[in-house]
Amino acid sequence: MSLTVGIMMLYLNMTANATLGKVELRNVSQFEISESIMEMSNTAKITIPKDYSKLDQKTILEYFKVGDKVTISAGYYRDDFTDFANEFTGYIREIGTDIPLIIHCDDETYPLRQNNLIKSYKDTSLNQVLTDIIPKPLSFECPDIKLGRFQIDNESSFQVLQRIKNDYGLYSRLLDGHLLVNLRDIVSGKDVKTTHTYVLNPMTSAGSLTKKNDLKFKRKEDYKLHVKVTSMTPDGKKKTIQVGNKDKGASLIQFTYPGKHTEADLRKIATSIYNNRCYDGYTGTITGFGIPRTHAGDALIIDDKADADRAGKYLIEKVVITYDDSNGYSRNNTLSYRLGDS
Repeated sequence: MSLTVGIMMLYLNMTANATLGKVELRNVSQFEISESIMEMSNTAKITIPKDYSKLDQKTILEYFKVGDKVTISAGYYRDDFTDFANEFTGYIREIGTDIPLIIHCDDETYPLRQNNLIKSYKDTSLNQVLTDIIPKPLSFECPDIKLGRFQIDNESSFQVLQRIKNDYGLYSRLLDGHLLVNLRDIVSGKDVKTTHTYVLNPMTSAGSLTKKNDLKFKRKEDYKLHVKVTSMTPDGKKKTIQVGNKDKGASLIQFTYPGKHTEADLRKIATSIYNNRCYDGYTGTITGFGIPRTHAGDALIIDDKADADRAGKYLIEKVVITYDDSNGYSRNNTLSYRLGDS
């Protein structure tokens, strides 16, 4: 299928629906969804045309409000082919005032933004903090990590999780009501469960899976990267290891690992991060059609028919999904770094 999907898309009809509060809008004309493994939440915006200004003699704004549940589904169809699936689930964060009407949405993390907490711990664990800040019926899982002294001062649950990410390098992802904390494996590409393939420079006239290619091929020696890894014990002591290029213009990546780690442990971690991100391979963005349904955290195989040495498997860091009656249904994928090609 890999060499025929590009041409097949030309003969398929696309369609999108959105449910906002009490109303289902069929044949939505425009939406945009943004996903990133470096961010805790996904966002979406839906553009509602003038056609929906009134429904059953009521204004459309009488059917939904800020805080209502939102789903977006999209796909392709033909007499003998259908691929239609959910693309986003979340809540309305903001309703625009102009025409066309633009609805801004947050994913399932929306309820985590609605509270305000004040707590103080003399000596606590990550599990205890999450128990206190994650509202029911959401569930969570996390590693057994001591945080020591910890203060929450007029922060929402979402803000606390963001601070945990920034201070300790513990990434979070909320999916289907379950919060996973400590997603280093996803950020490092060790826990990739889904792999897709894009074909570059196909040898036949069938085309490829891509709509636009903004990739650049780089060699390992072309990267200027500085990696800093810090271990922070519950008593506040820090140990830091740095590897890579320390020039002023070098990009800096920092991770903090709670708990006791030797300098050898930290150097191994820092070197692994450096080697993952400095590689011979593609960097940049590549845009495909609505299917295959690439998502942030998936793997993408670049199959380069013109130069087999440049073929490889990459972690997708970010995906922007766009749907527009004029410009089509697309997925713009930002590559993070090269994964093992097994």
